[in-house]
Amino acid sequence: MTTTVPRPNPLDGCFLAYEREQPGFRPYVGAVMHATGSHPSLSRLREQIAGRVDRMPSLACKVSKRGRRTVWELDPDFDPHRHVREVRTEDGLDSLDRAVDALLAEPIPADAPRWEVRLIHGYASDAYALFYRAHHAAQDGQAVLDALTALFGVGPAAPPRPAVAEAPAGRRTWSRGNPGAWAKRIPVRALAQNLGDAVHGLRPTLTWPPPHPLTGRARLLSRAVPVSWPREVARALGATPNDVCLASLAEALRMWVPEDRPARPAGGRELHVGLPVSLRRPEERRSVGNRISAVRIPLAFWAGSPVDRVIAVASATRRVKTEGMRRVLRAQLELLPEWLVYRIVRQSCAASSALDSSGLLRVSRRLAVGADPIEQVVPTLFLHGDHQFAVSFASYQGQVRVSFVIDRALDDTGDLAVLWAEAVERLWRDVVGSGPDASRPGQVSHA
Repeated sequence: MTTTVPRPNPLDGCFLAYEREQPGFRPYVGAVMHATGSHPSLSRLREQIAGRVDRMPSLACKVSKRGRRTVWELDPDFDPHRHVREVRTEDGLDSLDRAVDALLAEPIPADAPRWEVRLIHGYASDAYALFYRAHHAAQDGQAVLDALTALFGVGPAAPPRPAVAEAPAGRRTWSRGNPGAWAKRIPVRALAQNLGDAVHGLRPTLTWPPPHPLTGRARLLSRAVPVSWPREVARALGATPNDVCLASLAEALRMWVPEDRPARPAGGRELHVGLPVSLRRPEERRSVGNRISAVRIPLAFWAGSPVDRVIAVASATRRVKTEGMRRVLRAQLELLPEWLVYRIVRQSCAASSALDSSGLLRVSRRLAVGADPIEQVVPTLFLHGDHQFAVSFASYQGQVRVSFVIDRALDDTGDLAVLWAEAVERLWRDVVGSGPDASRPGQVSHA
């Protein structure tokens, strides 16, 4: 089996073009992993990663712009050791916070595959952290999870898949000269819904002015709840845990925004989130680059109760998860030219379009560094444009965790992660009731 590039994905080029237009833009996705034990030496960590990198050969591929073309190629000088560095901190969890926040703004070198691992230690004698980051032109959320499990997963590895930089001849199944061929395979209702969404997406979503001018500097806030809480609420209401996470985000924002920050536009306009939709076919599980799109979803901000909000969000997301909708979104990426996709992406990336979200990512395997268990995985997104924050959700080892990468202009506006966890807890108590998981989640920095 091979890691292939069926064709350069327009989204890969879009993130590179966006970065080229705005040099301070850091379109990186990743995760902070909290490990228990004395930190390993840098050489030992490098050896573990070098010994496992062939489990995900696409890590040896790099993406770049050559004029207007987006090009994927194997890096002939690839050395995994150079992708692993360390950060020494002072004692105390606050120094870990500062180290992570500083790394959010650091560029990843462009002359090699766009990923790295930072070993962060010194803040505790019995704990350390790893920060895995990758350029969004190189990896989407699923690829980040695949990288984490390849480099740190416990148990037998998946069969290696050698990477190839070009698609085999005849691999393409679409034709620009015969657009009707793919259109006939797309349900008319799904296509009409998608076009309707595009028109509706021109209407601005609900926003609030920041209390201070945005700085472009980010910090990471995170909080966790037992995985049983959103799962049991979802089961009771005919929803999914992701629906519960999104509905709780809207509830948290209702508590977070003060009355003296009036919404824009007024008149009861809805709040939306850009819901990621995976477009990977089974044979593309290890393909490089992005196999993802996004659809704008209303969060029922004005719903009469949290329960009503979950039901409304579930109704909105249900239609997005159909195979017909995925085929529409897939066809758009395969047929539209990159310049047009870029215009759509830039429009959808505005804060007036929707909130940035990762969706609920699931880390299915236990992770470790040698014999040291990784206890917590905190996903990270990035700030861009006029967004005040971006939000991620991840499930790992019995916990669902929310992470906010938030602009420092909002340092004194309250902790959105705490409000989200409290919203999930209230919802669980209202719908399910008390039980063995009823203890409140503990406060953990970046965890």
